[in-house]
Amino acid sequence: MPFSNKYHITIVGAGIMDLTTACTLLKEYPFDDNFYLTIISEQFSPDTTDDISAGYWELYGFASIDKRILRWAGYSYDIFLSEFFSTKTAQAGLMKMSAYTLRGYHEQNKHRNNHKPQFSTLVNHFRMLNQHEIEMFNHLKPTSDFVMSTFAIEVRYYLRELQLEV
Repeated sequence: MPFSNKYHITIVGAGIMDLTTACTLLKEYPFDDNFYLTIISEQFSPDTTDDISAGYWELYGFASIDKRILRWAGYSYDIFLSEFFSTKTAQAGLMKMSAYTLRGYHEQNKHRNNHKPQFSTLVNHFRMLNQHEIEMFNHLKPTSDFVMSTFAIEVRYYLRELQLEV
């Protein structure tokens, strides 16, 4: 039996991660006779649990971040950045915003919070806050802070736009 370069990919689910994966695959591998993509789901938008959620891009919750996670995070950020500058940003419910992140409330973990996060090179407009800016949050007693450009997403609108692409 001769080797075939046909790819049959099935994505189970129609939430934000599933449809984003489908759109990414379709952009990376143009549709032809050798590439088949199937999405299987009990529910599609507007009837998914994702339809009642919101998204916010920030890399958090990792004790350490390896190069693979950074690459994925950068890829996700770049997707939202290109979507933001597209003609469909308003219909997709995508908003670019400045995010202030305060760390070490009431001086907790003071020794761990004074460094730049590893993802700082991935995002636009990242900078550590100066002392004057930190003092604006004195009531919280943060030990360090930063600001960056990030994205918020109204998922029900974003899913609708992703479904149009697949």
